Amino acid sequence: MWFVGAEAVQIDLPYMAIVWDLQHRLQPWFPEVSATGTWKHRESFYSEFLRRATMIIAGTGAGREEIERFYQVTSNRIKILPHPTPAFALNAGPGDAQSVLRKYELRNNYLFYPAQFWSHKNHVNLLLAVAELKRKHGIDLPVVFVGSDKGNTDHVRSYATQLKLDVSFLGFVPVEDLVALYRGAFALAYVTFFGPENLPTLEAFALGCPVVASDVPGAREQLGDAALLVDPKDPSSIATAIKALDDDANLRQTLIDKGRARAQRSTAKSFVRGVFSALDEFEPVRRCWK
Repeated sequence: MWFVGAEAVQIDLPYMAIVWDLQHRLQPWFPEVSATGTWKHRESFYSEFLRRATMIIAGTGAGREEIERFYQVTSNRIKILPHPTPAFALNAGPGDAQSVLRKYELRNNYLFYPAQFWSHKNHVNLLLAVAELKRKHGIDLPVVFVGSDKGNTDHVRSYATQLKLDVSFLGFVPVEDLVALYRGAFALAYVTFFGPENLPTLEAFALGCPVVASDVPGAREQLGDAALLVDPKDPSSIATAIKALDDDANLRQTLIDKGRARAQRSTAKSFVRGVFSALDEFEPVRRCWK
């Protein structure tokens, strides 16, 4: 059995698990991984699910190390398969980004952040960085947020109002609009506190959007030199990276080119081939009982 998500039924068959993140262990203070019994539920689930698994897929070496450390799983049962670039981004056809900007009444040269409004997504420190760019360097970039409210939108809105920034809250948008928003952005500012992998950075790579991303464990493995990495706790670090893109058009284009190449390295088909290869490795063992 191959469980592709973070929930599973109890089963006596050999099974493969995928781990997206174990951030409840690393950053348990965020309410989305701790409040209303969430921490206890996650810990209870992973403690049994991972220790009992025949094999586990992790996207990076950092992810594998966390599984070994937190749940005492031997390394030979953990396969590293980088999560694939989402197909909608890799296979996107031509579109009209300007029509989408008109639809949502957006200015050009905006910073884009597609993320649900959880506290760990760190919208507030991004806003503080944008305010610093405007105050210290005269760089006035609008911010476009896409994502559903998970209880933190009003808090982020209050910061945007207090800082007097041009911020658009678009909510959940259709995929075709998401593609156009990536293509029309000055940069993706993906400043989450969580890792070790994040799919929007790969989406941006595929769609020609330069990436500023958090330097969380696993980010360097996933993104290589195709993104500018920042300290998500430090608005000045975020501002410095954005300013570098504003100052240097060649740097921005270099990141776009490197990102496109990196997005092509892992596809859904190559990911599934890796899964089948792992299953084939186990077949000589599984044949030994009915």
